[in-house]
Amino acid sequence: MWMPTSGSARWFVVPHGTDQRLLVQWLVQHALPACVPGALTRARSSLVRDPALATDAEARLVETIAEEQRAHEQRQTELQQQLAALRAVADPLRDRLLFGTGHPLEDAVHDVLVAAGATVTRLDAVYGTDSADLLAEYSGRRVLVEVKSANSRPPQSLPGKLLKHLNTWPALPGTEPVDGGILVVNYQTKLPPAQRDTEVCTDRAFADALSLPMISSARLFDWWRREDWDAMRHAVFGDTGSAQPPEPKASGRPGLLSRLRR
Repeated sequence: MWMPTSGSARWFVVPHGTDQRLLVQWLVQHALPACVPGALTRARSSLVRDPALATDAEARLVETIAEEQRAHEQRQTELQQQLAALRAVADPLRDRLLFGTGHPLEDAVHDVLVAAGATVTRLDAVYGTDSADLLAEYSGRRVLVEVKSANSRPPQSLPGKLLKHLNTWPALPGTEPVDGGILVVNYQTKLPPAQRDTEVCTDRAFADALSLPMISSARLFDWWRREDWDAMRHAVFGDTGSAQPPEPKASGRPGLLSRLRR
């Protein structure tokens, strides 16, 4: 809109091809009441109403509408705050599980396994590179979790790293027997998640020959976002045989990990 310094006119510029009926409707319902209300008054338009002349019924309904609007705005504010709180939790996990590497990726795997009800111990601070990244426990089963990442396809050497940790685990001080291990891989991290291969290993012969499971961190994320805890626990721990973990048993000589467990 352009208006000369005298204020005697207003020039409105609208896109070419604008529906003339919509344009006239906007002029009558919005432009005239805002800019030339006297014209509507002189024309006795129903668009101009003096609240002082309203009936009691009209006034009550106007107030009811205003109250409904305020309640709606308050509820919308509350929902926006709830959404912001959810995103404050989801955004870091989403980013780390889908694009993370190193310790941020390990932390995200730790957090989603804990959300699924598992007890998870970080091993790097205790054993360094001599062990896997995490020890996860649920319903009496204990597995080592190795977390890896790759910009492109994961190399076929990755399962060997977990096998090595499983072989050396019994010799580490303070350890207790484990029921196996699992390899979690975030791969093709330079691609959008929807464009990545659905399986960690596309070589079916190699995948079928593996003795240890491999799952993608994107699959963990999908289970976490849908709160499909059963699927996540089954993938990591196998068939636990019970929906709930048993009560922890007292041990006469707890291992080192028992004292470090969070």
